[in-house]
Amino acid sequence: MEQEKEIQELKRRIENLENQIQHKRSRAGMAGFGLSFIIVFVLLLVVIGIFQFIRDSN
Repeated sequence: MEQEKEIQELKRRIENLENQIQHKRSRAGMAGFGLSFIIVFVLLLVVIGIFQFIRDSN
């Protein structure tokens, strides 16, 4: 009977750990997306600035 309780407790702990890992992965994915979005946005602004500079210098 004691072993059954231990097994159930271990299953519950494993399930909690799996949920925590899955939650961290989703946050990491969102952070990666946000960082990528910022980088692309800044690069777009730089490219627009270069085009405007070239166009105005002529």
